[in-house]
Amino acid sequence: MITCGLDLGSGSVKGALLEGGTKLLRTAAVPTRGNAANAGQQVLERLTEEENLLPGELQYVCTTGFGRYMFPARQLQVSDITSSARGAHFLHPATRHVVDIGAQSSRAISITETGRVVKFKMNEKCAAGAGRFVERCSKYLQVPLEEMSGKALHSQQPKLISSVCAVLAETEIINNVAEGVPLPDILMGIYLSLAQRAQALMRYVGLQPDVTLVGGLVHSPAMVKALEGTAKLPVHADEQGHFAAAIGAALLGYQRAQKLASGATSSSTPTDAALVSSGGA
Repeated sequence: MITCGLDLGSGSVKGALLEGGTKLLRTAAVPTRGNAANAGQQVLERLTEEENLLPGELQYVCTTGFGRYMFPARQLQVSDITSSARGAHFLHPATRHVVDIGAQSSRAISITETGRVVKFKMNEKCAAGAGRFVERCSKYLQVPLEEMSGKALHSQQPKLISSVCAVLAETEIINNVAEGVPLPDILMGIYLSLAQRAQALMRYVGLQPDVTLVGGLVHSPAMVKALEGTAKLPVHADEQGHFAAAIGAALLGYQRAQKLASGATSSSTPTDAALVSSGGA
């Protein structure tokens, strides 16, 4: 059985194909560009074409992310907290703590040995605690986004950012530039500021190994280094970690499809309502 998970995020839509709930076949992503449903259809078509799937071979589609209700072809939608946890566990089964730094929010999630959510905490109050802040810094520092992490790793004395507001943080960074602070120290300070905000969430849910980073900054060695230095623990960053929520959605879709195929009338697969009411998944 082949299932698809679509993570309809604010910055991009990510998709993953799973076979039998165990084998990751393919992943793909496109920018959301203000239309999550259209981007989701593009990802779905790309995945099925690249995998050469025949009509009917894709048996279940599960959505997650802020736009999960916007995709009409879905058969199930699940919370991105739940899907990120399951995806992180799929990629690294030893995971007990998930850090997800997305475009507009950050979150920390403690999970069981089976990938079920125990406790979570989110930060959606300010862009300074999310990945979009790195993009904004890239623009006004005129450093290509793909070069930010590499340059930050050359820092000798990182310049910490004290402001918790994105606008004030930007002003603080501009002042650092005017004062002649070396660029690598400014850049590493940006990642450390994200790590410090993430650590507050991590402490709330109970920090424990193994820690796995998922989301858009998973390919940033500077972000991993900043998190490890702040949390005082190794941080696992899988090359497919950017697709963790999509992978988790595909896995949860597979589990639901299996139950439906067996004729079960009830399911233990967590829904958004169950997650909200119980505080776990």
